[in-house]
This record gives sequence, structure tokens and C-alpha cells, in this order.
Amino acid sequence: MPQSNRFFGPFSKQSYQRRRQELFRRLEKESPDFVAIFWSGSEQIRNRTNHYPFRVDSNFFYLTGFSEPESLLLMRRSGGKNKVVLALRARDLSTNRGSEIWEGERLGAERAVKTLGIDEAIENSKVEELLQDSLKAVSTVFWDVGGYPEWDRKLASWMQMICQLRARALAPYRLVGLCESLGEMRKIKSTEELQVMRQSAEIASEGHIRAMQMIRPGAFEYQVVAEAEREFKKRGATDTAYQTICAVGENACTLHYHWNRDLIKKGQLLLMDAGAEFEGYASDITRSFPADGKFSKVQKEVYQIVLEAQKAAIESARVGAAWNRPHLAAVEVISEGLASLKWIKNSKKEILKKSLWKKYMPHSVSHWIGLDVHDVGRYEDEKGKPVKLEPGFVMTIEPGLYFSKRDSSIPSNYQGIGVRIEDDVAIAKKGPQVLSGSCPKEIQEIEALRLPRF
Repeated sequence: MPQSNRFFGPFSKQSYQRRRQELFRRLEKESPDFVAIFWSGSEQIRNRTNHYPFRVDSNFFYLTGFSEPESLLLMRRSGGKNKVVLALRARDLSTNRGSEIWEGERLGAERAVKTLGIDEAIENSKVEELLQDSLKAVSTVFWDVGGYPEWDRKLASWMQMICQLRARALAPYRLVGLCESLGEMRKIKSTEELQVMRQSAEIASEGHIRAMQMIRPGAFEYQVVAEAEREFKKRGATDTAYQTICAVGENACTLHYHWNRDLIKKGQLLLMDAGAEFEGYASDITRSFPADGKFSKVQKEVYQIVLEAQKAAIESARVGAAWNRPHLAAVEVISEGLASLKWIKNSKKEILKKSLWKKYMPHSVSHWIGLDVHDVGRYEDEKGKPVKLEPGFVMTIEPGLYFSKRDSSIPSNYQGIGVRIEDDVAIAKKGPQVLSGSCPKEIQEIEALRLPRF
């Protein structure tokens, strides 16, 4: 299993070189001469002198495997030749705050070329000089517009200055976002990426299993979170992929509930949406399970509707299908399930035609997943139609039903039940592959997990 070191991501430097070569090829179709710029990001202040843990920009990491803050990757094509330059922090062996003795060893420019497989490396104190010089002989600048506003302003200012100075010579006149080209590259996962994503999903699965085993009435939501996230870290995750949602009872009817502080009571159902980040790649799993270890009759009824909807959605996630086909398949089953409830008077046909299911499932069923939990890549083609699923795409499939106490038309024995079931699914020629398949979701499997109380 790939394991990154301090200076490098989980794959070989040849893998990152191939990615850069592919991006050069794609960008050449848009402009014969260009500079593409990627910023790794900066550390962010949490409070006073304390920082949040640094998480490198996903595009930067995808192309380099490198994750130091204050680093800039420049890919330049000019005169028919390609060049890759990295600006990064200087080595600092002093005893000053901020030095390596305080914050850990840095790669440094002198080791970066060989380690990362690039053409040139410089200290980031020279980055403005590098950029202004590189912009002088190209017509197009590719940049993640809007991602880093401070750099947006700098680049726009330099481009304007160079255009004024070189009115009769080649100067950059276009600032183009990178979302399209790089997003489409990242959307198709390689075999080695799928291997890491499966490991990320397996780690997350173990966290969910631990939570299902340990939940008890009288515990608090945050204690269930602690059990899951402990398992993530124990198994090698660097962090959670997003803020864990651990919502008991009525809280589960708030889609992005993050309080995670309420008491768990007897007879309640808990919804946990939690994913791990492993080697930079996210997993995203949701399970719903009972505080008592056993589902009530009503909880089973609701849960089984969602489970059957998810199974139908996963089965439909096949090569050549529209990306939203799983959503449509899930909605079909959800509508049929709602119509089967005695207190809902509408037929399946009416529920589908009038989109009445949205009252109880106000979200879509899928999104891409990869280096970001809501990963990049188009959902529609140039004609505005849903893109077709291809081998290497990875998506979540997560139908749900939410019966909130806020809705007085819902019978009291259904109120406060929120169920969502989510897995990470890779699209493959032989059919959908559930990367998170080791996480139990059948009612009998979940009920059998409960550990005896000592």
C-alpha cells in the first residue's frame, strides 16, 4: 500500500510527471504559449500564534505530490518547449521561531529538482521575479481564478503592467481558469488512485463499525464521533475528509448538522456521516443505526426504503449511463416507498410527477469524490446534458429520508427519524465497485455488531 513520506505523495515521481505532461498537452490545445500557475496555499491562523493544520491545495498536490505551504508551481510553454519550475521555502537551520528546529525539516530548492522530477527549483523569496519574467513571453495565463484572491490581484496587476510596457510584443492578454482542463483530468482516477481511495474507504468503514458497536443511550454525540475518528487515526488517516456529522433523532433531519453535542436517548436512531482522508484522498460514508442496538418497526420500515433505493442507484451506475441515472433510480424507489406508507395519500405516480419526494429527500443522490470530498469535474457536457459515466469516475451514492418534527403532517411515531445511507462507488467496465463495501448496512448486520457491555 502506498505511503507518502515527509516530502512526497503516495505515487512515484514519474506518476506526477505524467500528469504534468498530460496537462501541458491539454492546455496546448487552448493556447500555443502559456504559463500555468499553482499555489500550494498558506498556513491559516486559528488564534493568535496558533495555526490550523495545513492542508495543501488539491490541484497543486495532484501535479506534484508535494505538500509544503508557501510553494508555487509554474508550468511554462514558450517557443515550443515546456518547463516546470517550483518555488518553495528556503532551508532554515537557525534557532529562530519558524525555522526547521521549530517546525520540521524542509525540502529546499537544492533537493527539489531530483526529488520531485522538475526542471528547476528556486526559493520562494524570488517568486515575484520568476512570475514577472515568465509572463513576458506568453499570451495566456492559466490560474485557479477565485481560489486565492490575493494572487488574483497580483496576477492581474502584473499582466496589465507587462501589456502596457510591451504593447507591440507578445504579452499575456488572457487570464483563464484551470477548472475545466484539470477538473476533467482529476475526474478520471488511475488504478493507483483507486487503490488509495479504497484504503481510505476501508479506514472510514472501520470507524463507522466502531461507532455502531459502542453507541449507547446516555452517551453524547461527540463520544460516538470520538470512537469513529480514533479508528481513523489508528489506521493511518491524516485527518477527517470533512467535519463529521453525528446526528441523533431530530438532529438527523438537518442535512449538515455539526453541533455533535446532544445526549443520545433510548429508542433514537443516529445518523453518522463521516469520512477519512488518507494520502490526500477522501472517503465519504453515511450510516444510520439505533442507539439501542435494535431498530424499531417504524425505523426498519423507513431504513429499508432508503436501503432499497441505494441498491437500485448503485446498480444503475454503469459505464455509458448519465451521471444522474443513480439519482433517478433512487427517486423511483423512494417514491414507491413513500406511497406505501399508510399516512401518505399520494400514489407513486403522483409523487414522481409532482416531485413530492423532495419534501422528504431535499438533496441529490451523488457527487464526485477524490482529492476533495466534493471533487472537481463537470456534471454537464457542452450541450447542457448530463455527462456519461466512464471507467475511473468515482461518485457517492447517498439517498435519504427525513421526517422532521417541524412537519406536523407527519405522524408522531415517524417524527424525528432521519436516515441516509452513503457509499463511495467507482465506475468500472464490469459494473459498479463499492469502495466502502466493507461497512455494514443490512439491518441484520448492524444489529449483530453490538458489543456486550462490560
